[in-house]
Amino acid sequence: MITEDAINSCPEGREGFSRRQFLRGAALFGGMTILSANGIRYTFAASTIEVPDVVVTLVLRGGFDSLSAVVPTDENLMRKARGAIYIPNASLLPLDREFGLHPALKKFLPLWEAKELAIVNTIGAPTHSRSHFDEISDVAYAAYGEKDKRSGWIARFLDVAGNGSAVQSVGIGSTTRQLIGGKAAPVNVDSINNFKLDSVFGYKAEDLAGFIDETHGRWTNIWATQAKSTIAALDQIAMASAQKSVVTYPNTGTGQRFKDVAALLKAGIGVRAVDIEFQGDWDMHANMGTLEDGWLTSYLADLAGSISSFREDLGVLWSRVTVVTVTEFGRRVSQNQSSGTDHGWGSSTFVAGGGVNGGKIHGKFPGLDDKQLKDGDLVVTADYRSLLSEILTRRAGITAEGAAQVFPNFRPEVLSVMKHLSETPLPENFPTKVQTALGNVAYDPDRLPTTAPVASATPTPTISPVANESPTPTATPSASSSPSASPSPTKKSSKKTITCVKNGKTIRVTGTNPKCPTGYKIKK
Repeated sequence: MITEDAINSCPEGREGFSRRQFLRGAALFGGMTILSANGIRYTFAASTIEVPDVVVTLVLRGGFDSLSAVVPTDENLMRKARGAIYIPNASLLPLDREFGLHPALKKFLPLWEAKELAIVNTIGAPTHSRSHFDEISDVAYAAYGEKDKRSGWIARFLDVAGNGSAVQSVGIGSTTRQLIGGKAAPVNVDSINNFKLDSVFGYKAEDLAGFIDETHGRWTNIWATQAKSTIAALDQIAMASAQKSVVTYPNTGTGQRFKDVAALLKAGIGVRAVDIEFQGDWDMHANMGTLEDGWLTSYLADLAGSISSFREDLGVLWSRVTVVTVTEFGRRVSQNQSSGTDHGWGSSTFVAGGGVNGGKIHGKFPGLDDKQLKDGDLVVTADYRSLLSEILTRRAGITAEGAAQVFPNFRPEVLSVMKHLSETPLPENFPTKVQTALGNVAYDPDRLPTTAPVASATPTPTISPVANESPTPTATPSASSSPSASPSPTKKSSKKTITCVKNGKTIRVTGTNPKCPTGYKIKK
């Protein structure tokens, strides 16, 4: 990061800049020292590209009341426990014989019917402290039993995945710790529209890199590298902010955040993980409101509306996105005396995306009898790390060994919430630019591409970026022709696919004589 000592050691800094100017300029770079000095090189199979999912976590801070959202249809028990906040079955949106949705979640129904939305019941953390501070921190680190908790689980996931994009992880309004502590720091923003560099110390953005080149000999090399890397990241964010949407999102902070994420993904700049904080506090101890109006109803409508609009905005990109809600704990089964609910334990999670085993409620619901509860709370029957492990291994392109590094000292349970990538082939019109941005990458310290490479259409494996793809000539031009199509429509080549593994990262190489890239070993 930029330090005041650095500015003071520079003659230009002492003579031309005041301390106030420095601090004002440094603030623009705050949280943005995000790139290593290493370049990247994209690695693709010749005829197939396995594009991993972008993982989007939506943090419902405060404690999500699952029993008010995914409501058991046992009216006798619910009426007894919930009193004034009880939701009668006649008002619920039907899911199955045992559960219904709060009516404010009606925009979830098309996703549910399309089998692109799943629910996991009574999921949560292994701890049961009911403390906001302790639980949200532990959920973000996801390293129970580890004394030295320096990194969040998303940061560890990206370390294992090995993606070198400048904006591989993005926090939108995020204050959790799941992004921090990795090899590359996340980009944290409130809005991508405000994320720009007008000027620093009187230098325009386009001249700033030149200024750094002129002075970097007197500045620390680390500062110069990080500053120029930051400028590169700003350029990429600017690309994303230029993406326009015709989709109407909820007029809320959460709706705008999802709109920003859609723009980032449509820009194809290599985002692998996004952490969104829902704008609002789910800690509803009092006055939750009615079915028609109130705190809870408003939040649930925002939740369903934002994700529904996000899905519409992404189009075919939705096939390679997984959205999962995260909260620190659920709420107590019984209402309190203030028409609200207090801190509990087990909750429900919504999982949406193109690779979801949707239209189902997963998990083992224990029941609502007093003997089935733990100190008046829903018990946790599924550890949230099992769900996240399944998302990472089945959708995000890492191995079980890699997941063990992300979640140490943990053996995940198979929940079958997610399909494998192999079960969800890419749509024919999936854009190559985004394929490139989301695909497997390998570090190459000798190269730093200035433009995003594209996948090669040659019949032999390649491990190098290509600035411009040369399309295969065809008799009849087609807008939907695939870059992986065979160069000869009449002659069939004998190809095979091998799986290569390196440090928990997996890639597939297809060709007539496929070989693993340097450093990778063939998986037998």
